[in-house]
Amino acid sequence: MRTATAVKAAEQHVFARVLGKRPRLRTSKSSTVDQFGLFVDTFGPPERAKHRNRNLLFWNFYREDGAKGFSLFAEVPRQTKLHPRSEVQVQLSAGAGATSFRNWTALRLAGVESGEDNPLFIGARVFLMEPIN
Repeated sequence: MRTATAVKAAEQHVFARVLGKRPRLRTSKSSTVDQFGLFVDTFGPPERAKHRNRNLLFWNFYREDGAKGFSLFAEVPRQTKLHPRSEVQVQLSAGAGATSFRNWTALRLAGVESGEDNPLFIGARVFLMEPIN
């Protein structure tokens, strides 16, 4: 069970999913290996791009005030057929604020996996998804 302090800290930050923008591919601040289906349930379907003979799967987020953002991304070989139970390594890349992004991401993944939080698109969520022109 998550501690009250960790939950309170995570609730201080509201992040919006942003579509249509290339991910940050700077040096990774952290990485997580888990089932592909958990990432999709937690953050929604990834966007895709080609990158160095690999498929790049990514999710972009910005803090609600637009001041800081981060990307989650995974590089998988083009011939790889992903299934919900396929294990993938997802990396987090961000400028400043990486610790709050990492904590929020870990709490979301743990909450969905344990059943404490609903997967994305189920129930009332504090997520926004909008394309950037």
